[in-house]
Amino acid sequence: MLKRTSRVGKVLIALILVASIFAVTGCGGKPKLKGKKVIIASWSGAYNVDTYEPRHEEEANTLEYRRKMLADNGLHMEVVELSGWDDYFQNVVNNIMSGNKEYGIYCVAAEWAVTLYKQGLLFPLSDSSVKLDNRVAVAYEKTAYNKMMEDLFTLNGKRYGVFPGEGGDSWHGIFVHWNKRLFREAGLDPDLPFNLQRDGLWTWDAFYEIAKQVTRDINNNGITDVYGLACDDARELLTALVIGNNGNWVNIENGKYTNGTTKPEFLEAMAFYQRLINEGLMKTRPPNPAWDWEYTEFVDGRIAMVFGAEWRAWTSQGMDDDWGAVLPPKGPRATSYRMATDEMIYVVPSFFSKAEVDTILSAFDLWNVPTDTDWKQGYYAAYRDRRSVDETMALTKTAGNTGFKNYTMVPGYPMGDLIMDQGVNWWEAGTPSQIAESWAPRLQSVLDDANR
Repeated sequence: MLKRTSRVGKVLIALILVASIFAVTGCGGKPKLKGKKVIIASWSGAYNVDTYEPRHEEEANTLEYRRKMLADNGLHMEVVELSGWDDYFQNVVNNIMSGNKEYGIYCVAAEWAVTLYKQGLLFPLSDSSVKLDNRVAVAYEKTAYNKMMEDLFTLNGKRYGVFPGEGGDSWHGIFVHWNKRLFREAGLDPDLPFNLQRDGLWTWDAFYEIAKQVTRDINNNGITDVYGLACDDARELLTALVIGNNGNWVNIENGKYTNGTTKPEFLEAMAFYQRLINEGLMKTRPPNPAWDWEYTEFVDGRIAMVFGAEWRAWTSQGMDDDWGAVLPPKGPRATSYRMATDEMIYVVPSFFSKAEVDTILSAFDLWNVPTDTDWKQGYYAAYRDRRSVDETMALTKTAGNTGFKNYTMVPGYPMGDLIMDQGVNWWEAGTPSQIAESWAPRLQSVLDDANR
Protein backbone atom coordinates (compact mmCIF):
# COMPACT_ATOMS: atom_id res chain seq x y z
CA MET A 1 0.00 0.00 0.00
CA LEU A 2 2.88 2.35 0.73
CA LYS A 3 4.23 1.99 -2.77
CA ARG A 4 0.83 2.57 -4.38
CA THR A 5 0.62 6.13 -3.06
CA SER A 6 4.18 7.11 -3.79
CA ARG A 7 3.69 8.95 -7.08
CA VAL A 8 1.49 11.63 -5.56
CA GLY A 9 4.01 12.47 -2.88
CA LYS A 10 6.78 12.79 -5.43
CA VAL A 11 4.74 14.97 -7.78
CA LEU A 12 3.62 17.32 -5.02
CA ILE A 13 7.18 17.69 -3.81
CA ALA A 14 8.40 18.34 -7.34
CA LEU A 15 5.75 21.02 -7.88
CA ILE A 16 6.83 23.13 -4.91
CA LEU A 17 10.59 22.95 -4.78
CA VAL A 18 12.81 25.93 -5.39
CA ALA A 19 16.55 25.91 -4.85
CA SER A 20 18.91 28.60 -3.72
CA ILE A 21 22.63 28.88 -3.31
CA PHE A 22 25.17 30.91 -1.41
CA ALA A 23 28.67 31.34 -2.89
CA VAL A 24 30.28 30.64 -6.22
CA THR A 25 31.42 27.41 -7.81
CA GLY A 26 34.94 26.45 -8.66
CA CYS A 27 36.36 26.96 -12.14
CA GLY A 28 35.95 24.33 -14.85
CA GLY A 29 34.31 20.89 -14.84
CA LYS A 30 31.33 20.10 -12.66
CA PRO A 31 30.34 22.72 -10.10
CA LYS A 32 31.96 22.19 -6.72
CA LEU A 33 29.16 21.65 -4.23
CA LYS A 34 31.13 20.85 -1.08
CA GLY A 35 30.42 23.32 1.67
CA LYS A 36 27.56 25.00 -0.19
CA LYS A 37 24.28 25.75 1.52
CA VAL A 38 21.19 25.19 -0.59
CA ILE A 39 17.90 26.50 0.73
CA ILE A 40 14.81 25.28 -1.08
CA ALA A 41 11.88 27.69 -0.91
CA SER A 42 8.24 26.84 -1.52
CA TRP A 43 4.74 28.08 -0.75
CA SER A 44 4.14 24.91 1.31
CA GLY A 45 5.80 21.70 2.39
CA ALA A 46 8.77 22.38 4.62
CA TYR A 47 11.37 19.61 4.22
CA ASN A 48 14.44 19.01 6.32
CA VAL A 49 16.25 15.69 5.88
CA ASP A 50 16.88 15.49 9.62
CA THR A 51 13.23 15.91 10.64
CA TYR A 52 11.08 14.90 7.67
CA GLU A 53 8.78 11.94 8.33
CA PRO A 54 8.02 9.96 5.14
CA ARG A 55 4.39 8.98 4.52
CA HIS A 56 5.03 5.93 2.37
CA GLU A 57 7.74 3.73 0.91
CA GLU A 58 8.92 5.92 -1.92
CA GLU A 59 9.13 8.99 0.30
CA ALA A 60 11.27 6.91 2.65
CA ASN A 61 13.50 5.93 -0.27
CA THR A 62 13.70 9.55 -1.44
CA LEU A 63 14.63 10.71 2.05
CA GLU A 64 17.36 8.08 2.28
CA TYR A 65 18.67 9.08 -1.16
CA ARG A 66 18.73 12.78 -0.31
CA ARG A 67 20.53 12.24 2.97
CA LYS A 68 23.21 10.25 1.21
CA MET A 69 23.41 12.71 -1.71
CA LEU A 70 23.91 15.63 0.66
CA ALA A 71 26.56 13.78 2.66
CA ASP A 72 28.41 12.65 -0.47
CA ASN A 73 28.49 16.19 -1.88
CA GLY A 74 29.07 18.04 1.38
CA LEU A 75 25.84 20.02 0.90
CA HIS A 76 23.34 21.43 3.35
CA MET A 77 19.82 21.56 1.88
CA GLU A 78 16.33 22.04 3.23
CA VAL A 79 12.89 23.26 2.17
CA VAL A 80 11.43 26.34 3.84
CA GLU A 81 8.09 27.98 3.15
CA LEU A 82 8.64 31.36 1.56
CA SER A 83 4.95 32.19 2.07
CA GLY A 84 1.49 30.90 1.32
CA TRP A 85 0.25 30.82 -2.27
CA ASP A 86 -1.61 34.15 -2.20
CA ASP A 87 1.50 36.13 -1.25
CA TYR A 88 4.04 33.93 -2.96
CA PHE A 89 4.61 35.75 -6.24
CA GLN A 90 4.83 39.15 -4.59
CA ASN A 91 7.50 37.77 -2.27
CA VAL A 92 9.35 36.30 -5.27
CA VAL A 93 9.29 39.71 -6.97
CA ASN A 94 10.41 41.48 -3.82
CA ASN A 95 13.33 39.07 -3.38
CA ILE A 96 14.50 39.43 -6.97
CA MET A 97 14.10 43.22 -7.11
CA SER A 98 16.08 43.60 -3.89
CA GLY A 99 18.87 41.31 -5.14
CA ASN A 100 18.25 38.76 -2.40
CA LYS A 101 20.43 35.75 -3.24
CA GLU A 102 19.04 33.56 -0.50
CA TYR A 103 16.70 31.96 -3.01
CA GLY A 104 18.17 31.09 -6.36
CA ILE A 105 15.58 29.17 -8.36
CA TYR A 106 11.87 29.77 -8.09
CA CYS A 107 8.93 27.59 -9.03
CA VAL A 108 6.30 29.92 -10.45
CA ALA A 109 3.16 29.85 -12.56
CA ALA A 110 3.72 30.26 -16.31
CA GLU A 111 2.16 33.75 -16.35
CA TRP A 112 4.48 34.87 -13.56
CA ALA A 113 7.50 33.51 -15.39
CA VAL A 114 6.61 35.49 -18.51
CA THR A 115 6.16 38.63 -16.41
CA LEU A 116 9.63 38.19 -14.89
CA TYR A 117 11.15 37.46 -18.29
CA LYS A 118 9.68 40.57 -19.89
CA GLN A 119 11.14 42.67 -17.05
CA GLY A 120 14.61 41.23 -17.73
CA LEU A 121 14.73 39.49 -14.36
CA LEU A 122 15.51 35.93 -15.48
CA PHE A 123 18.82 34.22 -16.19
CA PRO A 124 18.95 32.35 -19.53
CA LEU A 125 19.43 28.78 -18.36
CA SER A 126 20.76 27.80 -21.77
CA ASP A 127 23.87 29.89 -20.95
CA SER A 128 24.69 27.57 -18.05
CA SER A 129 27.21 24.75 -18.40
CA VAL A 130 24.66 22.46 -16.69
CA LYS A 131 22.25 21.26 -19.37
CA LEU A 132 19.02 19.98 -17.88
CA ASP A 133 17.80 18.28 -21.03
CA ASN A 134 17.71 14.58 -20.17
CA ARG A 135 14.39 13.07 -21.32
CA VAL A 136 14.33 9.63 -19.67
CA ALA A 137 14.54 9.28 -15.90
CA VAL A 138 16.82 6.64 -14.39
CA ALA A 139 16.20 5.64 -10.80
CA TYR A 140 18.93 6.91 -8.45
CA GLU A 141 20.87 8.28 -11.45
CA LYS A 142 19.14 10.79 -13.74
CA THR A 143 16.36 13.33 -13.57
CA ALA A 144 14.18 13.77 -16.66
CA TYR A 145 13.03 17.20 -17.85
CA ASN A 146 9.84 18.20 -19.64
CA LYS A 147 10.41 18.96 -23.36
CA MET A 148 7.10 20.80 -23.75
CA MET A 149 8.00 23.27 -21.02
CA GLU A 150 11.51 23.71 -22.41
CA ASP A 151 10.07 24.61 -25.80
CA LEU A 152 7.49 27.01 -24.35
CA PHE A 153 10.11 28.84 -22.33
CA THR A 154 12.74 29.05 -25.03
CA LEU A 155 12.25 32.73 -25.82
CA ASN A 156 14.21 34.62 -28.46
CA GLY A 157 16.51 31.64 -28.84
CA LYS A 158 17.33 31.16 -25.16
CA ARG A 159 15.84 28.89 -22.53
CA TYR A 160 14.51 30.53 -19.36
CA GLY A 161 12.68 27.75 -17.55
CA VAL A 162 12.87 24.09 -16.59
CA PHE A 163 10.47 21.56 -15.12
CA PRO A 164 11.41 18.06 -13.89
CA GLY A 165 9.44 15.16 -15.32
CA GLU A 166 8.96 13.41 -18.63
CA GLY A 167 5.59 15.07 -19.28
CA GLY A 168 2.04 14.51 -18.12
CA ASP A 169 3.28 14.75 -14.54
CA SER A 170 1.48 17.81 -13.23
CA TRP A 171 -1.85 16.28 -12.14
CA HIS A 172 -3.36 19.35 -13.87
CA GLY A 173 -4.40 17.60 -17.08
CA ILE A 174 -8.14 17.57 -17.85
CA PHE A 175 -9.84 14.17 -18.02
CA VAL A 176 -13.37 12.80 -18.28
CA HIS A 177 -14.60 10.71 -15.35
CA TRP A 178 -17.78 8.64 -15.68
CA ASN A 179 -20.04 6.73 -13.33
CA LYS A 180 -20.15 3.09 -14.39
CA ARG A 181 -23.41 2.34 -12.56
CA LEU A 182 -25.24 5.13 -14.37
CA PHE A 183 -23.92 3.83 -17.69
CA ARG A 184 -25.14 0.34 -16.89
CA GLU A 185 -28.58 1.58 -15.81
CA ALA A 186 -28.86 3.51 -19.10
CA GLY A 187 -28.20 0.31 -21.04
CA LEU A 188 -24.56 1.07 -21.87
CA ASP A 189 -21.44 -1.01 -21.39
CA PRO A 190 -19.87 0.49 -18.24
CA ASP A 191 -16.47 0.29 -19.94
CA LEU A 192 -17.65 1.91 -23.18
CA PRO A 193 -15.44 5.05 -22.96
CA PHE A 194 -12.38 2.83 -22.41
CA ASN A 195 -13.24 0.74 -25.44
CA LEU A 196 -13.94 3.74 -27.67
CA GLN A 197 -10.69 5.40 -26.57
CA ARG A 198 -8.74 2.19 -27.22
CA ASP A 199 -10.23 1.81 -30.72
CA GLY A 200 -9.68 5.46 -31.71
CA LEU A 201 -13.45 6.10 -31.72
CA TRP A 202 -13.73 8.36 -28.67
CA THR A 203 -15.01 11.41 -30.58
CA TRP A 204 -17.41 14.28 -29.98
CA ASP A 205 -20.11 12.35 -31.82
CA ALA A 206 -19.64 9.32 -29.58
CA PHE A 207 -19.60 11.52 -26.49
CA TYR A 208 -22.80 13.26 -27.58
CA GLU A 209 -24.65 10.00 -28.14
CA ILE A 210 -23.59 8.74 -24.71
CA ALA A 211 -24.63 12.02 -23.04
CA LYS A 212 -28.08 11.69 -24.64
CA GLN A 213 -28.53 8.13 -23.43
CA VAL A 214 -27.44 8.70 -19.84
CA THR A 215 -29.49 11.90 -19.42
CA ARG A 216 -32.71 10.56 -17.95
CA ASP A 217 -35.96 11.43 -16.22
CA ILE A 218 -36.06 8.29 -14.12
CA ASN A 219 -39.51 8.77 -12.52
CA ASN A 220 -41.21 10.33 -15.57
CA ASN A 221 -42.19 13.53 -13.80
CA GLY A 222 -40.79 15.82 -16.46
CA ILE A 223 -37.69 16.71 -14.44
CA THR A 224 -34.24 15.44 -15.40
CA ASP A 225 -32.87 13.27 -12.61
CA VAL A 226 -29.51 12.38 -14.18
CA TYR A 227 -27.60 14.66 -16.56
CA GLY A 228 -24.96 13.56 -18.99
CA LEU A 229 -22.46 15.99 -17.54
CA ALA A 230 -22.08 19.22 -15.61
CA CYS A 231 -20.14 22.41 -16.10
CA ASP A 232 -18.79 24.66 -13.40
CA ASP A 233 -17.56 27.90 -15.02
CA ALA A 234 -16.60 26.28 -18.34
CA ARG A 235 -12.89 26.89 -17.95
CA GLU A 236 -12.06 23.22 -17.69
CA LEU A 237 -14.74 21.82 -19.98
CA LEU A 238 -14.56 24.37 -22.79
CA THR A 239 -10.77 24.38 -22.68
CA ALA A 240 -10.73 20.58 -22.91
CA LEU A 241 -13.00 20.70 -25.97
CA VAL A 242 -10.94 23.43 -27.63
CA ILE A 243 -7.60 21.71 -27.16
CA GLY A 244 -9.23 18.39 -28.00
CA ASN A 245 -10.13 19.94 -31.37
CA ASN A 246 -6.53 21.02 -32.00
CA GLY A 247 -7.24 24.60 -30.97
CA ASN A 248 -6.25 26.91 -28.12
CA TRP A 249 -7.40 30.11 -26.45
CA VAL A 250 -4.07 31.62 -27.42
CA ASN A 251 -1.86 30.57 -30.31
CA ILE A 252 1.88 31.18 -30.43
CA GLU A 253 3.04 32.18 -33.91
CA ASN A 254 6.61 33.26 -34.63
CA GLY A 255 7.17 33.96 -30.95
CA LYS A 256 4.04 36.14 -30.66
CA TYR A 257 0.74 35.48 -28.91
CA THR A 258 -2.33 35.60 -31.17
CA ASN A 259 -6.05 35.27 -30.50
CA GLY A 260 -7.17 31.68 -30.93
CA THR A 261 -10.83 32.23 -30.06
CA THR A 262 -11.80 33.32 -33.58
CA LYS A 263 -10.32 30.22 -35.23
CA PRO A 264 -12.51 27.39 -36.57
CA GLU A 265 -11.10 24.92 -34.02
CA PHE A 266 -12.27 27.13 -31.16
CA LEU A 267 -15.63 28.09 -32.68
CA GLU A 268 -16.51 24.46 -33.31
CA ALA A 269 -15.74 23.61 -29.68
CA MET A 270 -17.93 26.46 -28.47
CA ALA A 271 -20.76 25.31 -30.73
CA PHE A 272 -20.51 21.80 -29.32
CA TYR A 273 -20.57 23.22 -25.80
CA GLN A 274 -23.71 25.21 -26.62
CA ARG A 275 -25.36 22.14 -28.10
CA LEU A 276 -24.82 20.13 -24.91
CA ILE A 277 -26.51 22.88 -22.88
CA ASN A 278 -29.29 23.70 -25.35
CA GLU A 279 -30.33 20.06 -25.63
CA GLY A 280 -30.51 19.68 -21.86
CA LEU A 281 -27.61 17.26 -21.57
CA MET A 282 -25.42 19.45 -19.37
CA LYS A 283 -26.40 20.72 -15.96
CA THR A 284 -25.39 24.35 -15.60
CA ARG A 285 -24.09 26.19 -12.58
CA PRO A 286 -26.73 26.68 -9.84
CA PRO A 287 -27.03 29.96 -7.89
CA ASN A 288 -24.35 30.45 -5.24
CA PRO A 289 -22.83 26.98 -5.56
CA ALA A 290 -19.97 25.48 -3.60
CA TRP A 291 -16.72 25.68 -5.52
CA ASP A 292 -16.77 21.94 -6.22
CA TRP A 293 -20.53 21.51 -6.71
CA GLU A 294 -20.18 19.53 -9.93
CA TYR A 295 -18.04 16.89 -8.23
CA THR A 296 -20.58 16.60 -5.45
CA GLU A 297 -23.18 15.97 -8.16
CA PHE A 298 -20.91 13.37 -9.72
CA VAL A 299 -20.08 11.59 -6.47
CA ASP A 300 -23.76 11.54 -5.52
CA GLY A 301 -24.77 10.03 -8.86
CA ARG A 302 -26.73 12.96 -10.29
CA ILE A 303 -24.48 13.41 -13.32
CA ALA A 304 -22.92 10.61 -15.34
CA MET A 305 -19.75 12.32 -16.58
CA VAL A 306 -17.58 15.21 -15.47
CA PHE A 307 -14.63 17.06 -16.98
CA GLY A 308 -11.99 17.99 -14.45
CA ALA A 309 -8.33 18.32 -13.62
CA GLU A 310 -6.53 15.07 -12.94
CA TRP A 311 -6.08 15.79 -9.26
CA ARG A 312 -9.86 15.58 -8.99
CA ALA A 313 -9.46 11.81 -9.06
CA TRP A 314 -8.87 12.08 -5.34
CA THR A 315 -12.18 13.93 -4.98
CA SER A 316 -13.94 10.84 -6.32
CA GLN A 317 -12.40 8.49 -3.78
CA GLY A 318 -15.50 8.63 -1.59
CA MET A 319 -17.87 7.42 -4.30
CA ASP A 320 -19.87 4.28 -3.68
CA ASP A 321 -20.09 3.71 -7.44
CA ASP A 322 -17.24 2.55 -9.63
CA TRP A 323 -15.88 5.10 -12.08
CA GLY A 324 -13.25 5.38 -14.79
CA ALA A 325 -11.18 8.04 -16.52
CA VAL A 326 -10.43 8.73 -20.18
CA LEU A 327 -8.94 11.62 -22.10
CA PRO A 328 -11.39 14.21 -23.49
CA PRO A 329 -12.97 13.07 -26.78
CA LYS A 330 -11.25 14.29 -29.91
CA GLY A 331 -12.90 16.89 -32.10
CA PRO A 332 -13.19 16.75 -35.89
CA ARG A 333 -9.97 18.72 -36.44
CA ALA A 334 -7.81 16.50 -34.24
CA THR A 335 -6.02 13.38 -35.41
CA SER A 336 -5.20 12.16 -31.90
CA TYR A 337 -6.47 12.61 -28.38
CA ARG A 338 -5.22 15.81 -26.76
CA MET A 339 -5.20 16.47 -23.04
CA ALA A 340 -5.34 20.11 -21.96
CA THR A 341 -2.78 20.77 -19.25
CA ASP A 342 -0.47 23.28 -17.64
CA GLU A 343 2.64 23.05 -15.51
CA MET A 344 4.61 25.18 -13.11
CA ILE A 345 8.05 26.32 -14.27
CA TYR A 346 11.37 26.87 -12.49
CA VAL A 347 13.28 30.08 -13.20
CA VAL A 348 16.51 31.66 -11.94
CA PRO A 349 16.99 35.39 -11.21
CA SER A 350 19.20 37.27 -13.66
CA PHE A 351 21.55 38.72 -11.03
CA PHE A 352 23.36 35.42 -10.45
CA SER A 353 26.67 34.80 -12.19
CA LYS A 354 27.07 31.89 -14.59
CA ALA A 355 29.18 30.05 -12.00
CA GLU A 356 26.47 30.49 -9.37
CA VAL A 357 23.80 29.29 -11.79
CA ASP A 358 25.90 26.23 -12.62
CA THR A 359 25.95 25.38 -8.93
CA ILE A 360 22.23 26.06 -8.48
CA LEU A 361 21.23 23.87 -11.43
CA SER A 362 23.60 21.09 -10.49
CA ALA A 363 22.15 20.94 -6.98
CA PHE A 364 18.60 21.15 -8.35
CA ASP A 365 19.33 18.26 -10.70
CA LEU A 366 20.66 16.06 -7.89
CA TRP A 367 17.78 16.93 -5.60
CA ASN A 368 15.17 15.75 -8.11
CA VAL A 369 16.75 12.41 -9.06
CA PRO A 370 13.91 9.86 -8.74
CA THR A 371 14.16 6.72 -6.65
CA ASP A 372 11.43 4.97 -8.64
CA THR A 373 10.62 5.41 -12.33
CA ASP A 374 7.55 3.16 -12.31
CA TRP A 375 5.18 6.11 -12.80
CA LYS A 376 2.08 3.88 -12.75
CA GLN A 377 2.32 2.98 -9.08
CA GLY A 378 1.10 6.30 -7.69
CA TYR A 379 -1.71 6.49 -10.24
CA TYR A 380 -3.07 3.11 -9.17
CA ALA A 381 -3.79 4.64 -5.77
CA ALA A 382 -5.90 7.40 -7.32
CA TYR A 383 -8.04 5.34 -9.70
CA ARG A 384 -10.50 2.50 -9.26
CA ASP A 385 -9.35 0.34 -12.16
CA ARG A 386 -6.12 -0.42 -13.97
CA ARG A 387 -7.44 0.66 -17.38
CA SER A 388 -7.55 4.28 -16.20
CA VAL A 389 -3.81 4.01 -15.64
CA ASP A 390 -2.58 1.41 -18.15
CA GLU A 391 -4.51 2.91 -21.06
CA THR A 392 -5.53 6.49 -20.26
CA MET A 393 -2.55 7.73 -18.26
CA ALA A 394 -0.21 5.96 -20.66
CA LEU A 395 -1.57 8.17 -23.46
CA THR A 396 -0.38 11.28 -21.63
CA LYS A 397 3.20 10.04 -21.95
CA THR A 398 2.98 10.08 -25.76
CA ALA A 399 4.22 13.19 -27.54
CA GLY A 400 1.37 15.02 -29.23
CA ASN A 401 -1.31 13.91 -26.78
CA THR A 402 -0.94 16.96 -24.55
CA GLY A 403 -1.76 20.57 -25.31
CA PHE A 404 -0.63 23.41 -23.10
CA LYS A 405 -3.15 25.99 -21.95
CA ASN A 406 -1.32 28.85 -23.62
CA TYR A 407 -3.48 31.51 -21.98
CA THR A 408 -1.70 30.71 -18.71
CA MET A 409 1.43 32.30 -20.22
CA VAL A 410 -0.27 35.64 -20.90
CA PRO A 411 -0.22 38.05 -17.95
CA GLY A 412 -3.71 39.29 -17.17
CA TYR A 413 -5.51 37.03 -19.64
CA PRO A 414 -9.22 37.46 -18.72
CA MET A 415 -10.54 34.05 -19.78
CA GLY A 416 -12.12 33.40 -16.39
CA ASP A 417 -13.91 36.76 -16.47
CA LEU A 418 -15.34 36.02 -19.90
CA ILE A 419 -17.00 32.74 -19.04
CA MET A 420 -17.57 32.82 -15.29
CA ASP A 421 -21.22 32.79 -14.29
CA GLN A 422 -21.87 36.41 -13.30
CA GLY A 423 -25.62 36.45 -13.71
CA VAL A 424 -25.36 36.28 -17.51
CA ASN A 425 -25.23 33.07 -19.49
CA TRP A 426 -22.39 33.87 -21.87
CA TRP A 427 -23.25 30.96 -24.17
CA GLU A 428 -26.62 32.62 -24.89
CA ALA A 429 -25.02 35.82 -26.18
CA GLY A 430 -25.15 34.68 -29.81
CA THR A 431 -23.45 32.33 -32.20
CA PRO A 432 -19.88 31.27 -31.46
CA SER A 433 -18.62 33.78 -34.02
CA GLN A 434 -20.63 36.60 -32.44
CA ILE A 435 -19.41 35.71 -28.96
CA ALA A 436 -15.79 35.51 -30.12
CA GLU A 437 -16.10 38.85 -31.91
CA SER A 438 -17.42 40.46 -28.73
CA TRP A 439 -14.40 39.14 -26.82
CA ALA A 440 -11.84 40.09 -29.45
CA PRO A 441 -11.11 43.77 -28.53
CA ARG A 442 -10.42 42.96 -24.89
CA LEU A 443 -8.33 39.90 -25.73
CA GLN A 444 -6.35 41.73 -28.38
CA SER A 445 -5.47 44.49 -25.93
CA VAL A 446 -4.10 41.93 -23.45
CA LEU A 447 -2.20 40.10 -26.21
CA ASP A 448 -0.73 43.35 -27.53
CA ASP A 449 0.58 44.13 -24.05
CA ALA A 450 2.07 40.64 -23.76
CA ASN A 451 3.77 40.95 -27.15
CA ARG A 452 5.53 44.21 -26.34
